[in-house]
Amino acid sequence: MAGSKEAAARHWRKEQVTHLTGAQWGDEGKGKGVDEASQFVDVVVRTNGGANAGHTIENEYGEFKNHLMPCGFANPDVLNVIGSHVVVDPIQLISELDDAEDRLPSSPQLVISSQAPLVMPWHGIKDGLREKGKGDASIGTTKKGIGDAYSDLALRDGFLVGHLLDPKFPEKFLRKAEDQNRQIRLLDGEMLVSELEELTPKQLERIVYQAKRKSYLDPEAELVKYLEAADRLGPMIGNTTTRVKEAYDDGKIILGEAGQAALLDITYGTYPYVTSSHPGVAGFSLSTGLHKVDRVIGTTKAYMTRVGGGPMPTELEDEMGEYLREKGREYGATTKRPRRTGWFDAVATKYGVQTAGITELMLTKSDILDELPFINLCVGYEIDGQQFSTMPDFSLSGMENVKPIYKTMKGWQKNTTAVRNFSDFPEEAKDYFNKIAELIGVPINVLSVGPERDAIVYRNGQ
Repeated sequence: MAGSKEAAARHWRKEQVTHLTGAQWGDEGKGKGVDEASQFVDVVVRTNGGANAGHTIENEYGEFKNHLMPCGFANPDVLNVIGSHVVVDPIQLISELDDAEDRLPSSPQLVISSQAPLVMPWHGIKDGLREKGKGDASIGTTKKGIGDAYSDLALRDGFLVGHLLDPKFPEKFLRKAEDQNRQIRLLDGEMLVSELEELTPKQLERIVYQAKRKSYLDPEAELVKYLEAADRLGPMIGNTTTRVKEAYDDGKIILGEAGQAALLDITYGTYPYVTSSHPGVAGFSLSTGLHKVDRVIGTTKAYMTRVGGGPMPTELEDEMGEYLREKGREYGATTKRPRRTGWFDAVATKYGVQTAGITELMLTKSDILDELPFINLCVGYEIDGQQFSTMPDFSLSGMENVKPIYKTMKGWQKNTTAVRNFSDFPEEAKDYFNKIAELIGVPINVLSVGPERDAIVYRNGQ
């Protein structure tokens, strides 16, 4: 039986080091894949991003919406690692730890890289003000301060998780917070001294009054939260590079868990509508120091979704788009925003596969298409009369002018949620899956046909 423990174990233990990432624009079902894999692996490493990622997991203990906690948390035998390329909001992480400990029979095994950047209280404030200031040109960030935390790291002016244990941390925190308060005021449009020269005394008095009553950041109160976080997380902070290498040398099965997805990569994605890190195989190596990866599994929905701004050539802004949104419950786990929906884009997905180093696919939510009489599959782009079967040298204006070229395929119009063997799918469904694999150039070895943990079909078990 393809959905059996034996088939799952064969798949997830086939290679020693596997990285699982998204092949599209995120929200493809990575949490489902990692939760399934965590029953059979020894180590799960969260490799990039921060609390802007949201992985929804349903298991025997209920539904969990993790933003930082690696998805192996429910297996007491799994070592969960937050790697060095992850930006850590300690307050959010403690909230997830509390939730897990309240509902699980035992506390998760967790180790946090001392080299991971810390998300500080001013990062989210600045993120939100910057997005607000861009108006219609905003890129749709989660306002969690992720990009600001990575920016401070690049400027060599931020805090790392290990700094929580530094005796001088309170002093450094308060000094930095004072400087950040000044920057925040400027971001919010408060006037510079040079702009005050021509104001009347009454106007000056009013501006001073407003400035004094407006509070952005209470450094003392925020410091208390971070010191409490240091006490709680301190025993879990360490050298994760060494821990992962020791596990590798001991022959342990290691799984990388990415946040976001290939088409949001800071370098290869649809810039500037991207995340601030590397979801692909490069992010795994940055986070672990381990450069030996046997395979990269890309999760992809049977259709496309996207949250926030940026190009999406196959977006459907009609009744079909709304059908996919409601049928698939397409609302962001982190933002709660409705996701944009569209037909499967083989051109964009193939590019994501290429740039993330993906070697095989896990296709999710094919059951959402069960009732459709036909399904459109984007096999190419047309831009200014020229046709492309692979991703063109895209600029934003070029991507916005894309006309998708569709191949219309017959729907199967049968309920597939009980399928556990690939051979039991309707022929039309198998035709659709096989066409996607042909266009992308890598095999589909796993399919998810529902939110339940066992609603998975393994090709190697057919």
